[in-house]
Amino acid sequence: MSNRNISLSEEGKKILDQFVDLLEVDRPQAIKIALAKGISESNGALNANYALGKKWPIPDNIIKDREYVLFKHLIITELNQPLSDEELHKYMLTFIEHGLRLVEKLHKNKTSMEDFRLMIL
Repeated sequence: MSNRNISLSEEGKKILDQFVDLLEVDRPQAIKIALAKGISESNGALNANYALGKKWPIPDNIIKDREYVLFKHLIITELNQPLSDEELHKYMLTFIEHGLRLVEKLHKNKTSMEDFRLMIL
């Protein structure tokens, strides 16, 4: 099992590129961190619509096997309802977008002495 091809918004792509440069990690790792941050900081379903502007496709198989199952069950637990595969991928994208915006907000609000990597945790 793995993620299907989902599309990140143009703003989300810009934040992702900035995030990759700041943490010096590759894009798949940054996407996983953003997804985890989005799930951990939400309180149930998110109603935000991030589908504005151009879209950047997140390739298949970035989140696969055990990681996919872990994120799937974290999302199901967070939403407290069963999900079809299509709904799961929709929520996965929403949590990634939400997590990217949270990370951007953390970066903007950090002081010069704070370690950005520790703030994400």
